[in-house]
Amino acid sequence: MRQNEINVNNYQNIFWLRAIELIIIAMVTLVPIVFYPRCITVFLPAKELLAEILIILSLMFWALRMIDSEQIRFKTSPLNPPIAIFMGICILSLIWSDNFIISLKELPLFLSGPLLYFVVTNNISNKQQVNRILNALIIVGSLFGVYGIFQYNGIDLPLWVRNVGRQQVFGLFGNVNYFAEYLIVPLPIAISLFFTSRNKFKKCLLFIGILAMGTALMFTFTRGSYLAFGSALIVMFFLFLISRDINFIKNKKNIFIIIIAAVIIVTSIFFIPSPLNKPGTVIFKIKSRLSPTILTQGIGIKRRITTWKFTTLMIKDRPFIGAGIGTFKYNTLKYQAIFFDQGQNRSLYVHGFATKTHNEYLQLWAELGIIGLGIFIWLIINYFSYGLRFLKRSKNIYNQGMVIGFMGVVVAILFDGIFGFPLHLIATVILFWLSIGLTMVVGNSEFYPDNEEFNQKYIDSKDRNEKSEEQGNLEAKDKGKRNNMKNVLRFKPFLYIGIILLAVFLCTIAVRPFVARVYWFYGDKELRSNDFNKAIKAYEEALKWDPYLGDAYYQIGKILKDKKIYNISVEFLEKAEKYVALPSLPQHLASVYLKNNLLDKAVIKLKQTISYMKEEKSMFPMYHQLGTVYYRLKKYKEAEMAFKDVLKIFPDYVITHYMLAETYLQRNKQDEALEEFKTVIELAPNSLQAKLAIEKIQKMEQ
Repeated sequence: MRQNEINVNNYQNIFWLRAIELIIIAMVTLVPIVFYPRCITVFLPAKELLAEILIILSLMFWALRMIDSEQIRFKTSPLNPPIAIFMGICILSLIWSDNFIISLKELPLFLSGPLLYFVVTNNISNKQQVNRILNALIIVGSLFGVYGIFQYNGIDLPLWVRNVGRQQVFGLFGNVNYFAEYLIVPLPIAISLFFTSRNKFKKCLLFIGILAMGTALMFTFTRGSYLAFGSALIVMFFLFLISRDINFIKNKKNIFIIIIAAVIIVTSIFFIPSPLNKPGTVIFKIKSRLSPTILTQGIGIKRRITTWKFTTLMIKDRPFIGAGIGTFKYNTLKYQAIFFDQGQNRSLYVHGFATKTHNEYLQLWAELGIIGLGIFIWLIINYFSYGLRFLKRSKNIYNQGMVIGFMGVVVAILFDGIFGFPLHLIATVILFWLSIGLTMVVGNSEFYPDNEEFNQKYIDSKDRNEKSEEQGNLEAKDKGKRNNMKNVLRFKPFLYIGIILLAVFLCTIAVRPFVARVYWFYGDKELRSNDFNKAIKAYEEALKWDPYLGDAYYQIGKILKDKKIYNISVEFLEKAEKYVALPSLPQHLASVYLKNNLLDKAVIKLKQTISYMKEEKSMFPMYHQLGTVYYRLKKYKEAEMAFKDVLKIFPDYVITHYMLAETYLQRNKQDEALEEFKTVIELAPNSLQAKLAIEKIQKMEQ
């Protein structure tokens, strides 16, 4: 009877493990592929939703496995403390966040990876499992490589034919840079396995995959990813030397001769004029992207420098604990405005609207403070320290190759994070944390040999020994505890149901924002068709699914403003302001405040509108309106300053000259007023303002 119970338990344990493994493989294969064209945006929300659901399901199966085995255990690892503390600081940042709702919405992205790490390290334990996951990753990566090559040559799905230039090479990620940031992940693993695998057929398949992914990466013309991939290759080379000494080069000397020859040939193609590098060729485009002028003066690097500079202003305000996860995109306009108001920054630096810093470390510092950044650095140091110790002690060449590939992935993503934001792209996030988790799995002393049957017998016997030992200890120490355990086990069905219901509840919460974005899509569609009533209904449906979708409030507020329903419009625009920061939002709010005679609030929003504007020469209408509002509020000194700001930009603006004259009269500056009235007459003698100015001058002379 006891043997039957053990067999049933072993069967159930295998079932849970297989389910978790399949979910991890689904993450690796499906998340990069999935998209939904009737959503805003097409790619990221669908990928994030699928990843969140799969992680919830993996946690559910893990919990069911622990309940079934009657043991709650976590495998120890030197990375467990920093990862757990990193998750803790992310959650705690909700308390001091500048915007609780925005941070709460961003929390799943920050927690998904660490949770996946714990799922992997506690449920993946043998080489067969790891190989199946890696095979799925490399196959999908290779297929994306082939697809990227097709896209570069104009062969694509009808959905994407509108894309041109390098932007047409985006895989299924919606952006060429996002695609490149994905390709740099499977490539290091494939290259490392190519050098360590002894199976010639597998080597051949890996070589084909490497060629496909490498070619697609080249066609993206993404400089940051080039740097990241190149850095990963250099680090991997030294890791192979550490693990294999000089024998690594001796044993692979033929391959290295081929690589060196290829490098010499490629270098010659780049620098020696030939038909291969003439204008219009791939080589010419790469040279252009990597030229010193483009690297230092290109719009991309200038925009990044601007973003980095105003991010430092965020950091100075909250250096230790940050402003809360996800708040960079909410604060970016405010700090950019502060930066451009300093000195000549508006004329020296590139203006824009950045939702990401394009530097993971600065953004992490701005959002989680030096504490959060320090914890992340602690995690990375522990990771590489563990990996290096493993490479020095391990004698298994294939295991070394896997770990070097994983470390190459981490290096590539960390370098890419200097100029991009790979840790905010869910497909790359999954692979980053998966690589860290699998490194721990391969390095664990419980990483069993290739024979899966042996593995399972070993695990089963280990489980039996652990259970019998645990039961013996219970009997020896305290029979009462064993009786209590039996009482607890009576509730196992309720625990199963509770875990499943919790997973369903969490999946439902994850789905809601995605459905809201679908309704947002249909709202925008109706808006383009000028069917405003249907558009409002679609946006209202979106808000039923996600009451914190600021963009839906914004769109409804704009429609009502255009319909001149100002009293309701102001409510929606104010709600929008709580959840989203948009460059045009302050101007719309200023307009409805003026219509509702809320002049003090209008002043605040007009000043904010001016600070958000791209160019100084486009500010003068807003300055004039600001001066007019100050005039109505009888704040004549402030009105004078605003009108003077207009004339600095547009010296011949007649209406402003007239209003400035009126302001001078209110301040008893008769001479200045007279001068301004004369200027009005001189600039536009036939205008209404000139006629009024003449009348004013006559009254002043009397």
